Amino acid sequence: MTDAISHVVVGGADLDLALEFWVGHHGLEVAARRSGADPALEAWWSLSPGAIAGQALVRTPGAATGWLHLVAFRKPRPPVRAGAAATDLGPKSIDVNCRDMPARMAALSAAGFNFRSPMSEYEVDAIRAREAQMPGHDSTNIVLIELLDDGAGVTFTAPGYAACTSFVVIVPDGAAESRFFQAVLGLDEVMHHRLTGPGIEVAVGLPPGAALDMRLLGREGRVFGRLELIQYEGAAGTNRFPLARPPATGALHVRYAVPSLQEIATRAGSLGCSVDQGPVLDAPFGRVRIAALRSPAGLRVEVFEAAPG
Repeated sequence: MTDAISHVVVGGADLDLALEFWVGHHGLEVAARRSGADPALEAWWSLSPGAIAGQALVRTPGAATGWLHLVAFRKPRPPVRAGAAATDLGPKSIDVNCRDMPARMAALSAAGFNFRSPMSEYEVDAIRAREAQMPGHDSTNIVLIELLDDGAGVTFTAPGYAACTSFVVIVPDGAAESRFFQAVLGLDEVMHHRLTGPGIEVAVGLPPGAALDMRLLGREGRVFGRLELIQYEGAAGTNRFPLARPPATGALHVRYAVPSLQEIATRAGSLGCSVDQGPVLDAPFGRVRIAALRSPAGLRVEVFEAAPG
């Protein structure tokens, strides 16, 4: 079916500011850019005419998936995760792999960025990694990750970054969400861990006895555009999925390229999930037929296929 997220859609108040963050500081390249309104996309997202001010597609050079679709709105709504708790449900963060994390953090700090916590180091399945979290533009949560033993085939930008490797979503039932993406999109669950104990409780701010269940979806060997599902067991959070709609800002939803929209509709229908068939779009990512559905948790998932002409 499909291997990875094609695009993470990120809403913003200022396209130039978003591009400064991703291109200027992280070295991603602009694959496409469009200024002004986009009537077809505005209608597809049920926005008023002229609501979109500009768009850009950015990517790590050479990456075929895991691109970011940055969309600036003329009258943006507040960020989806403004004031959010760690356990709140909804789109949470964009993972960015990096080289030499201490140097990357020093450079970003010198540029005026802050980090939510000091760099931490951990080991999962004999994989040693470093991690640090920082707020990006429009209250996007950025997670820097450095794999200490090998780069897992990641290609880095000149400043030493690779994005988007994973898109993290907080869900109420990780197992159900994983089954949905496997059944409808044919993704594989390439990793599953359940973490408990004082270490994870302190790191995330969980109550005693709570647990973190993590499932990574995509394809073995596919580095960019994985979907990471996090379930916090024993810790409640506010449901922010209803807020993740344009013209809200921050990380909003995901988009997958698929061979056949009809096949997706058939697979979704077998699960009792409806599919909203959209128009043909002359989008920054090509002339496509598009559709949308929602995961069990409420994540908007757009799927598209190449349109003739």
